[in-house]
Amino acid sequence: MRLGEVLVALSGLARTGWMLRGVPSAIAESVAEHLFASTLIAYELSVEARRSGFNVDPERVAVIALSHDLAEAVVGDISRRAGIVEAKEVAEARAFEDLEVSEDLKELYKEYRDGSTLEAIVARISDNLATYVKARFYARLGFKVEGIAEDSLGKALALASLKGLDGVVKSFLERLEH
Repeated sequence: MRLGEVLVALSGLARTGWMLRGVPSAIAESVAEHLFASTLIAYELSVEARRSGFNVDPERVAVIALSHDLAEAVVGDISRRAGIVEAKEVAEARAFEDLEVSEDLKELYKEYRDGSTLEAIVARISDNLATYVKARFYARLGFKVEGIAEDSLGKALALASLKGLDGVVKSFLERLEH
């Protein structure tokens, strides 16, 4: 799939989890919107982590976050509720290989998938924080998405704990929510 097709597909692909909880497709976050939020959070969070003494490259984190859901342009946004997490991961990995993007971007996607670097972990934390922020927004609109918010925040904090980033993430969340 060509990059232009990926961009068009992701901007029109609503995230399934929101719609499964009653958010109408007209206001459901697209995968492209999620990637934008994840990337912005990834950059800002990694800058904060670097200021706190972590050896992390904010630009690398941002590009990893930007690439993490590109394969959904091919396979769609498959909800965890489908119960096929492993099959989804295999399908996305295969689809990503077929995307007409640089080998550098493919390597960064593999790094994200494997969680093999601090940058990949920060990108994963950011992915979860972006979902948490959107869930809080939808909850304020009256949609029943509290489970997504709690799950996403829990995953972000658990990943942060693995790398000693707890304080950085908690500080970032305070800034994000005020």
